Amino acid sequence: MSGLIFHLIPHTHWDREWYLPRAAFQARLLPVLDDLIERLQSDAGYRSFLLDGQTVLVADYLTARPERKADIQTLVKTGRLQVGPWYVLADELIPSGEALVRNLLLGAADADQLGGRLDVLYSPDAFGHPAAWPTLAREFGIRCGVVWRGLGGEPGQERDLYRWRGPDGRDVLIWHLPPAGYEVGAALPAAADRLAGAWAAIRPGGARNREAHPRVHRRRPSRRAPRRVAPARPAGRARAAQRVPGVAPR
Repeated sequence: MSGLIFHLIPHTHWDREWYLPRAAFQARLLPVLDDLIERLQSDAGYRSFLLDGQTVLVADYLTARPERKADIQTLVKTGRLQVGPWYVLADELIPSGEALVRNLLLGAADADQLGGRLDVLYSPDAFGHPAAWPTLAREFGIRCGVVWRGLGGEPGQERDLYRWRGPDGRDVLIWHLPPAGYEVGAALPAAADRLAGAWAAIRPGGARNREAHPRVHRRRPSRRAPRRVAPARPAGRARAAQRVPGVAPR
């Protein structure tokens, strides 16, 4: 196990509506974020939390807890709470390209109001990705991404780090989550002597994958506060909402 660095990223995956109606998930969301905010505020060792790559969770939470907006803004500005870049995670092969662009426009506008956007195109649960995914990322100033579903199972897709080039030639560096997906860290053992076995189960051939990209082990997570990024298209929520029925400017 020498030479391997594990990065544990606290996060949640949150379906706004799925096997329960939206109201039921909203009722669960409130205590989850109440607890998260309190924990981040009280424990400096709890460095950061990834809020599933979408800002709609915060919007839903603030409809019921508007008094917590300043707390959230402080956590976002200091990099403790990571929000966006999406407004809502999409099943990316179903909406139109225009819908995906406006999704990121609204996410960028929301994240800017909260204090900064996550500069990773986080798409862990889409059941496929359009060929223009790298182009979409680069249009919004994003150079890295994370995927899980929608990649794997074909020859040449056994590794976990790729440079994906879009039809226009622009590319992004993507990390492909292990077969167990975004929950892979939930059952990691605390005992050091059991980690080797856990790593083998997480990513068979993981050492080989790393050897294929010798510079990967030198990468470190940034401690900088999130950037306030202006997308390549008009970014204001009011402007983004002009042709999106049901979306009101804030």
